[in-house]
Amino acid sequence: MIKKVLKIAFQILVICAIYFAGNFISRLISDFIVIPGNIIGMVILLILLSTNAMKLSLIEETGNFMLKYMGFFFVPLIAGLMESYKLIADSIVQILIILTVSCILVMFVSSKVTDILISHMEGSTND
Repeated sequence: MIKKVLKIAFQILVICAIYFAGNFISRLISDFIVIPGNIIGMVILLILLSTNAMKLSLIEETGNFMLKYMGFFFVPLIAGLMESYKLIADSIVQILIILTVSCILVMFVSSKVTDILISHMEGSTND
């Protein structure tokens, strides 16, 4: 039991360290280009996992937990939006259009990238 708790605590520590590294890099480059630290952290994580510098098993259990309960993490955001509705009431139509178009665009691009990766993987296994 204690071993499992320590394993999860270590996984959380690794994820947080990558997140803080992304924020640190974001602050360093903010004079040149503004990129959110969490995006930089995800890119760092992608690079680490893609190059096998970090094994997926190192963060898999905590990552799966976070993905499973991702909707729960959006509750504070939605509550904040409900509180500040008066601030965005004049632009609600534009916001809904932007959200719809961006959602469709993300689904399209994600599906195309997935198709390309699947065909690439099938091509490399047939060789």
